Amino acid sequence: MILTGPFNQLSLPLFGAFSILLVLVSMALGNLFGLHSARKGTISDASIGSAVAAILGLLAFLLAFTFNSTAERFLQRKALLLDEVNAISTTYLRADLLPPEYQRRSRVLLAEYTSLRDFDPKDIDVKEFEQRLRRSKAIQDALWKIVSELSNKNYDGVRLGKYLDSLNQVIDFNTSRIHVGTRYRIPPPIWAALALVTALAMFGIGFQLGAGRRGSPQITVALALSFSVVILLIADLDRSGEGWLVVDQEPMSELNKELQAAESNELDNGMH
Repeated sequence: MILTGPFNQLSLPLFGAFSILLVLVSMALGNLFGLHSARKGTISDASIGSAVAAILGLLAFLLAFTFNSTAERFLQRKALLLDEVNAISTTYLRADLLPPEYQRRSRVLLAEYTSLRDFDPKDIDVKEFEQRLRRSKAIQDALWKIVSELSNKNYDGVRLGKYLDSLNQVIDFNTSRIHVGTRYRIPPPIWAALALVTALAMFGIGFQLGAGRRGSPQITVALALSFSVVILLIADLDRSGEGWLVVDQEPMSELNKELQAAESNELDNGMH
């Protein structure tokens, strides 16, 4: 898919490994500095605790902000898929409002259009995806040409208008899905800020544990995994074609099967 920014270029496994490494290294460095300060006896536990609590609060805010934005966009992708399926289905039905020769042209194009939209985001490469987009745009132009031809022939405006309304929705939802699904991402500056604040928070925790000489490998690993899981979940939600949280494409697949079956029946009837 279309990705932007260095963080989006990383695969999710690498992203998860980077998150764990960031947390572990930050905590290890903080622990070393904390042990060094404890030997000098110049740091008070109260001042360390206040600073760490403030940084953790800021980290919690950033995590909540980014998680909320990606979760909202994930739900938006699901809604747009259903909207596009409904728009294509309605346009296919409203082809009945067109003259017979235009009905067939419209329905054949819409059946092909649906087959182009029916794919598994996890199993398609960028080149094939772009080819499908180009062909989809060509079909939209061909469908619009039908409206233009009928308009020039002064065809019934009410009937043509109903068909045009649903066709406009097909085009609009296609544009929305492309942008929301492949171009809208968490901006790199937010990822950078999240990485920086995470590193500072983990450094602060490590420093506090080192200064109090209460460090524990188990605590370090647990913190690394917990924060990394949340960050990885955010990255997964942010991507439409990778990971475990991918929008189910079954509604489009079902519509594709229905339209292909309808076109097959139409061809059989035409042959008889």
